[in-house]
Amino acid sequence: MRLDTISSVPVTCFKDSNLWGEERYVIPQYCFGVKANDEEIKLSAEHLEFGWFKISEAMEKVKYESNKTALWELNQKLQGLGPRD
Repeated sequence: MRLDTISSVPVTCFKDSNLWGEERYVIPQYCFGVKANDEEIKLSAEHLEFGWFKISEAMEKVKYESNKTALWELNQKLQGLGPRD
């Protein structure tokens, strides 16, 4: 499920950003949720591990506010809640 949360990440967060040229300053970050059920999780070489967390634990583990926003949005959608005013 595509989330509405979209943000930008500084290229300096990526090890090989020097290969992208000096004209690129940020990379767009799109957020998604996926229903995993009993599926086997296969990580790409980009990742070392994964984990399952309660929303409160996940919020503590993520570093960037944009990731917290995406987690909040996903949690709202999974609970069937609309946006709050």
